Amino acid sequence: MGGDRDGSVIALVPSSVDFADAAARINERVERGVDVQGAILQKDDGVLVSNRLDREIPIVDEVSRIEDVPVDQPAAVEVASDGRTIRELSNPYGIATLFDLSAEETKKVIPVARALVGNKSAVVVKTPAGDVEERSIPAGTLRIVDGGGNTRAVDTADGADAIMDAVESAWPISDVEGESGTNIGGMLSRARAEMAEITGQEPETIEIRDLLAVDTLVPTTIRGGVAGEFSMESAVGLASMVKTSKLPMEQIAGELRRELGVDVRIQGVEATMAVLGALTTPGTDVPLAILDMGGGSTDAAYMDDAGEVDSIHLAGAGDMVTMLIDSELGLDDAELAERIKTSPLAKVQTLYSVQHEDGSVRFLDDPVSPELFGRVVLLGDDGAMEPVGTDHELRKIRDVRRAAKRKVFVTNATRALERVTPTHNVRHLPFVVMVGRSALDFEIPELISDSLAEYGIVCGRGNVRGEQGPRNAVATGLTLAHVGGGDHLDVDLPGSVTEATGETGSGERP
Repeated sequence: MGGDRDGSVIALVPSSVDFADAAARINERVERGVDVQGAILQKDDGVLVSNRLDREIPIVDEVSRIEDVPVDQPAAVEVASDGRTIRELSNPYGIATLFDLSAEETKKVIPVARALVGNKSAVVVKTPAGDVEERSIPAGTLRIVDGGGNTRAVDTADGADAIMDAVESAWPISDVEGESGTNIGGMLSRARAEMAEITGQEPETIEIRDLLAVDTLVPTTIRGGVAGEFSMESAVGLASMVKTSKLPMEQIAGELRRELGVDVRIQGVEATMAVLGALTTPGTDVPLAILDMGGGSTDAAYMDDAGEVDSIHLAGAGDMVTMLIDSELGLDDAELAERIKTSPLAKVQTLYSVQHEDGSVRFLDDPVSPELFGRVVLLGDDGAMEPVGTDHELRKIRDVRRAAKRKVFVTNATRALERVTPTHNVRHLPFVVMVGRSALDFEIPELISDSLAEYGIVCGRGNVRGEQGPRNAVATGLTLAHVGGGDHLDVDLPGSVTEATGETGSGERP
């Protein structure tokens, strides 16, 4: 590669060239008077080539798409000294100085500089104008329609706080629309189209009744990159709640009738059934609120002293947390992100000891597998260790995981409880019972309990029927509603159920 003002060159070495041959060719060029200022290698041969050179030069290796490196263009190579990272090429002003960039050109290299922060080596090539073209789709504007038909517009580029302020001011929402030809417009259109396909409804009849927006970071591929470079850019994650008819449930019920040959009924609202089940948790009483945190939504319900129930269904839960972890850690692996969400972390310090994420150290009777040495691992319930396939440190992974759970679960828990409490003030809630899959998580209940602790609320995982934990609330509630004649507000427990819950006598209220 040439093109420097003083005639200097940088050698390009594809994977087809052996490291010894590469070093010999560079030495031969130097002897002939060629000013070789650096080298770019496709393979991981930097040290092997450097050890065979007659003159020390900076070398960048593992450039996977070396065939895409433009030749005969000005370029800069930087290799940091031991224990340090590069300084000039990770600084937009450093790049501007090396390539005589204008102010406008300097703005365009900001993603390049960000992507190189923390690297031990880097190469930047200045291409002619027009070689790398940018095509961007605007984030777009949301139009939130309230119950009275009034519309509030908010630009998604303004961030999650602005979106949620608009959602709160328009509550209760009757629909949400996205600007055509933008990212948000496309996302909402896909959500409507997918639900229309499932339910058989027309897309325009499907309404979006809630949004949860959170600020996040996403890995963005650097335009013109040749080694998989990316930078973390600000973004907004959105979860939406759509309203359809009962058609999907009716379809499922019909299929079950045909397959099983038994009567199948659609019974009540999920959150309301969960209240009935949660009330079988020892130590609870009305008035009581439940949080049912699943994969796609957060449900809340409140039963007052008279047995009246109010419930709400909000967008955003476990799946959104998984998405945030996957995005912010740059995993591109939803299954790994899910396991990170649900498992505590540790660092294997030696073959006989691991340090947990809380700082405590556990010594082992048997040595760990050698491939786990020095790795960050996920801890299974049975003590098994799974290496995390990322270069991030334990603290970084833990911080991203906990931040994602706070953004979604703690935020939605507060929103939901405020909606269902008669006074819209969570301070007036005596009991909150957490049920559902996420209530089994090793830290979500504690995060929510901590956020409610200042209000003096009794908050914790449910223990349905005194023995089932938090996962059986809806099933128990459905059973109680059915045996009570279908009226979930005036259900009498039969003797068999009251015995299972530990209550005395039949005919007592759950």
